[in-house]
Amino acid sequence: MLYLNFCAGTLLCEPKMRYNNRVYRFTLGVPDMKKLTLVVASVFAVSMAGAGTVDRIVAKINDEIITLSELRREMEPMRQEIMSKVPAAQQEQTLKAMEEQVLDSIIVAALIYQKAIEMEYNAYVEDDVSSYIQQIMKDNNFADTDEFENALAQQGQSMRTFRESIEKHMVSQALVEAFIGSRISLLTPEIERYYQNNQADFSTPEEVTLSEIILDVAKGVSEAESLAADIADRVRRGESFAELAGKYSKGATAAKGGGIGTYVIDKLNEETRKALVGVGEGEISAAQKSAEGLVIIRVDVRKPTTVQPLDEVKDEIRDILYRQKRNPEYERFIKQLKEDAYIQIFPEMQ
Repeated sequence: MLYLNFCAGTLLCEPKMRYNNRVYRFTLGVPDMKKLTLVVASVFAVSMAGAGTVDRIVAKINDEIITLSELRREMEPMRQEIMSKVPAAQQEQTLKAMEEQVLDSIIVAALIYQKAIEMEYNAYVEDDVSSYIQQIMKDNNFADTDEFENALAQQGQSMRTFRESIEKHMVSQALVEAFIGSRISLLTPEIERYYQNNQADFSTPEEVTLSEIILDVAKGVSEAESLAADIADRVRRGESFAELAGKYSKGATAAKGGGIGTYVIDKLNEETRKALVGVGEGEISAAQKSAEGLVIIRVDVRKPTTVQPLDEVKDEIRDILYRQKRNPEYERFIKQLKEDAYIQIFPEMQ
């Protein structure tokens, strides 16, 4: 079986699992339409655990069997990562736990597909599969079917098995949509309530662009304070802050008119935030003592916090709420499939 890395449609591909912050998907995956990323994981199935290892059944789901080679093939991407990143003393235990999760994912995928076939979701899928393949070819600039088949062959795949993978995905997703998606309703008040309760997630924080003049206090703080008051008065009368910074500032920013950059105001240090309270765009702060000297800060630009309108984020919120509602529905759906099926897991999978 070819591991095909893609998740199509509005639903999350299932089953899936996470290891080391990476999501691994099984059985239901089909190729990325844009990149056509085909990850072949069949080499492990050939060699197995070593020369002379005999393949055998590790699980039975109704009339379908899962072999050790199939399980290890699905395990291969994670096995390699575990072997390279997990301490040797923990590898066996980690691999065992991961193997159990992978096997469960394979079982779930089989149950979904079996149910889909039982309910004849595959009856009218051929045209959709063909259209999908045509779109893949178009997106990846394949001149014709022969060129596409050659690309598949280079990845150890055939058109027949490729079509089967896509068909399996589409049929399974159609079943999941019918049994889960149809049960989920999203009302406008829910979307509006989520928006009101989570506006920080849809906001751009307040930003300020600042310039500074750092006055030397080596000759005395009072002398520096007197100069600061004079500079503030001259700025208010219209003199250029940048020119005054070039003339009086001892900081490294003096050569560029005192400019120090743009910052999210909440991420500035506490002393600077306090100094900028009530200071509008084009205004200067009171002189503040710092480790470098006496500092005058000018607010060159002040961008207030902005919140995206609900209409702009409605679809994003709908997706968030859909996922929140979908997960428990999916778990109930899979639980029922398992209860209705005959599942036998054979011991000693190693």
